[in-house]
Amino acid sequence: MKSKIKLDSDILGLDLGLKRTGVARINLIAKIAETLSAIQMDNTDLVSKVQELITEHNACAVVVGLPRGLDGQETEQTAWAIKITSELENALKEPVFSIDEALTTKFAEDRANLGESIDSVAAGILLEDFVGEVLAGRIENVTI
Repeated sequence: MKSKIKLDSDILGLDLGLKRTGVARINLIAKIAETLSAIQMDNTDLVSKVQELITEHNACAVVVGLPRGLDGQETEQTAWAIKITSELENALKEPVFSIDEALTTKFAEDRANLGESIDSVAAGILLEDFVGEVLAGRIENVTI
């Protein structure tokens, strides 16, 4: 059995993309996500950048969106996201979680303010979904 994980500070969310990765954080008291600047992926060491963000925001975990096809099937993008998530899990001391990102970009397009990164808004939606799942007891061995 895995040991229980108690999330007790901000959590970072990543909406992975080949060109840009959206970034957000959520405060576990307010439970409202805040968008951060998206990461431009060209020539970027994503693991190092995420580690910098963890340190800067004193984050206790990272949530990564897992893309799927329209019928829930795995795609090339899914395989790429799983590879990136695995790299983060192996490099970071903080726990890394994956969550289905279905429709987050669509919701983000509707919710984003002028000039706000849709990718980072999508990362915020992922975080809000994740926290909701933890609070509902649907993510095993994780508490807030």
